[in-house]
Amino acid sequence: MKLSRGEKFFQVVNYMLVIGCALVCLLPIMNIFARSLSGISAVAGGKVWIWPVDFHIGGWKYIIYRTNFLTSLKNSFFITIVGTFIAVVTTILTAYTLSKPHVKGRTFFAYLYVTFMIFNAGIVPNYFLLKSYGLLNSIWVLILPAVVNPFYMFVLKTSFENIPASLEEAAKIDGASNTRTLISVVIPVSQAAIATIIVFYSVNYWNRYADALMYITKDNLKPVTLFLYEMIKKSGTAEGLGEVELAATVSPDIMTASAVVLTVLPILFVYPFMQKYFVKGVMVGSVKG
Repeated sequence: MKLSRGEKFFQVVNYMLVIGCALVCLLPIMNIFARSLSGISAVAGGKVWIWPVDFHIGGWKYIIYRTNFLTSLKNSFFITIVGTFIAVVTTILTAYTLSKPHVKGRTFFAYLYVTFMIFNAGIVPNYFLLKSYGLLNSIWVLILPAVVNPFYMFVLKTSFENIPASLEEAAKIDGASNTRTLISVVIPVSQAAIATIIVFYSVNYWNRYADALMYITKDNLKPVTLFLYEMIKKSGTAEGLGEVELAATVSPDIMTASAVVLTVLPILFVYPFMQKYFVKGVMVGSVKG
């Protein structure tokens, strides 16, 4: 089909807008990555743009070997892996239960989750609540309060409601229990939506910064996002970092860029494995009928 001149112009404008948005997102990341691997004189002289100049890995070595980065990284991996597993299992069970019209109190609990999406008790009541449970300065304070996200639950609930009832009825006729039906029928059919929820929860747990700042004070429990905050906070001078002898080879700017790159890299590896499910899962869970 031959496009008209107006349609061609519209298509070109769309391509330009998409490319422009992509560059706006990509170029700052490339610049930070380049600065983390560049020499101190090149960074100080403003010579680094999107490619490393005077290649140097001193910043990476400093972050990995001379700070608590590896401990914080281990904490973030634990929070993300364990938290995502618990959250996904809990969300699946909640969504599957609320997707069944015959469940008593289904409407009440659905409205209760909607209420939680809109209203929040606030920082101070949450702090004293978690303190009363003995969760302060515990790794679980960054996991348990975020186990079920109402929005993610409703996305998954809608996806379950779109599954033909005949599939579950066939499993029940074959003697499958509700648990077996969920595991063998519902979950395999809803892989796209569940993969999307896994990505959402993984990113959410990896980025647990505000809660860590309020509830964690022990260095050995801090996640990598809080480590990054403290690095940026005290990176005004090399003396502030306690490494005066590094001033000749690694600047605070390089250390900060290195910390940002090393913090972001692990979570970026989640997307390639989930990309094929991501768009499909969001669409399946967002449209009824």
